[in-house]
Amino acid sequence: MIWNKIIFGGLGRRGFEAVVAALVLAAASALVAGSLMVIEGGRYALTQAERTDRPEIVQIRSRFNRALFETPRSGNLPPLTLPVYEPLIESDQLRSAAGDGTVVARQSLFRNVVSSDRFLNVYIFGIDPIAEGQVSRFSLTRGRFLRPDDGAVAVLDEASARALGVDLGKTFPVRKADGEDLDLTVVGIIEKLELRDAPPRTVEAPALTQNSNFVSSGVFVTLHTSEAIFGRTALTDALVVARTPTDVPSLVDGLREAFRLEPGVFITERYSQFSRKVHDFVLTLSLFTLIGTATALLAGLFAANLLHDVYADRRRHYATLIALGVSPPQVALAGLSLGLAVAFASTITAALTAVFFRPTEFALPSLMANLGAIEPRFDLLVAASMAAIALAAVVLGIIPTLWRLLRHPMATALSENSR
Repeated sequence: MIWNKIIFGGLGRRGFEAVVAALVLAAASALVAGSLMVIEGGRYALTQAERTDRPEIVQIRSRFNRALFETPRSGNLPPLTLPVYEPLIESDQLRSAAGDGTVVARQSLFRNVVSSDRFLNVYIFGIDPIAEGQVSRFSLTRGRFLRPDDGAVAVLDEASARALGVDLGKTFPVRKADGEDLDLTVVGIIEKLELRDAPPRTVEAPALTQNSNFVSSGVFVTLHTSEAIFGRTALTDALVVARTPTDVPSLVDGLREAFRLEPGVFITERYSQFSRKVHDFVLTLSLFTLIGTATALLAGLFAANLLHDVYADRRRHYATLIALGVSPPQVALAGLSLGLAVAFASTITAALTAVFFRPTEFALPSLMANLGAIEPRFDLLVAASMAAIALAAVVLGIIPTLWRLLRHPMATALSENSR
């Protein structure tokens, strides 16, 4: 009880200024919180767009194999396995040109089996299980995924498994380049597949995603197994993951220089398009950041000035407490407690206002960034910024008074005209 009187006693007319300071801080914090929530929502949208577009990935592929357009659909013909793209990419040459980028090597093959009354096409992908897992998504419903040291085993999706009539633990043949069959044992069944930069779907084959223009199913084997099937070590296509998106231009230049003598190799990057798409979006976020910073600075200084007047009027109160034997640290604690009460009340009011009155979505102005409406997000950064604004205003308001009480003679501190 006595501490309440020491902290809040004798406010008088300056109590109204303390209330006004709290309201100003609350309004400023709420406005800054609104700007920060939009900024955080925009940054989250940018992060999601970057995860979806993956601008740090560069695709390198050979020209499409036209023989796929001529695969037969009837007749008694021997099975055959064709490359989807022509094998023009040497692995050692690619890894040398990629430098410190991560190479996701592939051999994309096509298995065609024709009988008198039916035909069956299945895509086969030779992959590095570890590297491929960094760019593509495989959701298995049964069994396990490939391991780097696996032999003649395969993982395939549910649609391909139904078409081939196989299940977990069963085998099916694949015709190799030497005319012999290689029996592959099924060790995993894929329920959902998202293959990054899959080949275009140009022929009829099982598909997990109907009406898709790209291959959405297939049989996955290790690279050395696909090399045994294909009879060659050259790659048909690959992905190179740069360390950061900003490394992509130099990486692309290196790849084009390495394959400049091979007109059938094509290099595609998304970084330039992604940068153009989000450029104005980033500028808009910067504008919101500038507005929030300016609002926080001006409103914080105004609130600090009001609190300075409150503390200046209470110098006699604090000086009297010191003269009565209250230690200076306790007097400083009493003054700081008043400021903290104002800061706490304003921060809580601003937080409740920002949370309960925030829009469910906000259409951030942008010219090219088709990221849709963003959702303002209230997180730890927003809360910490609101608290920092209030505390900074309190500190700026109380420092002159504490300095005068501790560094000047008592008579000066007790003076009515001391400011």
